[in-house]
Amino acid sequence: MIATDLRQAEEYAAYMRAIGWQAEKGMFIRRLPLVPWRFIKIQRQKPPINLKAAEKYKAIQIKLEPAFEDKTDYQALGFKRYKTPMLPSKTIWLDLTKNKRQLLKEMHYKTRYNLRKHEIRNSKFEIFRGDKITNWQLREFYAIYRENCRRQHFWGINFNQLKSLFRCFGEKAWLLATNEGGLEILIHEKVAYYSHNAATQEGKRMFVPTLLTWEAIKLAKKLGCTRFDFEGIDEQRWPGFTRFKRSFGGIEVKYKGSFTKYFFKEVLWPQKSRP
Repeated sequence: MIATDLRQAEEYAAYMRAIGWQAEKGMFIRRLPLVPWRFIKIQRQKPPINLKAAEKYKAIQIKLEPAFEDKTDYQALGFKRYKTPMLPSKTIWLDLTKNKRQLLKEMHYKTRYNLRKHEIRNSKFEIFRGDKITNWQLREFYAIYRENCRRQHFWGINFNQLKSLFRCFGEKAWLLATNEGGLEILIHEKVAYYSHNAATQEGKRMFVPTLLTWEAIKLAKKLGCTRFDFEGIDEQRWPGFTRFKRSFGGIEVKYKGSFTKYFFKEVLWPQKSRP
């Protein structure tokens, strides 16, 4: 049986509430400024999905990204395919029931080579659990993350959002870090999700992301996870990052993508007021 997605975890709902969203039964609702209407996003909720929520919350728009196993024809329900998904529609799943030798064997040979160099150098890193990490430790990582975002012209999340993510996931959030980079993973239903990551220019030259990703995979196995989800690949938008994730092996998984539906008539002209 496929586990429910990270976006359906109670810890994720708590995080969304912490950053200003209303969360209810796998849906995230936000009131639009200056008007009494709302926007709803539903991300990889197991079917069936209660679309009547649009009426309850006076939603002017629903954005929907179906779960992997969802076979519903949403276009037949009035939804239109949306070209820019909120979540990447492709990802990589790594089978953590395989032993470490097999996982190494299925990597790209250059990835194994770079890991071997770290082993020879006896590279050091630290692991911090979300319910024990300090603000100072988070800020050390965030400084590298923020600089990464600036260099790559990527907006990213702010420090308070990052802190809320760790606080809400608690013992299910982990940060692996060195002075030259860091990687956050989140755990839900025995699946480890590759989350926020960053490295300095020197860290990239020294292949610190490769080291931290492999150590995150080993940590996930130790914690009893059966799958490692790389949380998105996109050859067009992130060719280098996609190539990096593919170098660890695994299988590529494609979701149905993103759909949207507007409810102008239902919100502006509700049923009871129609002639």
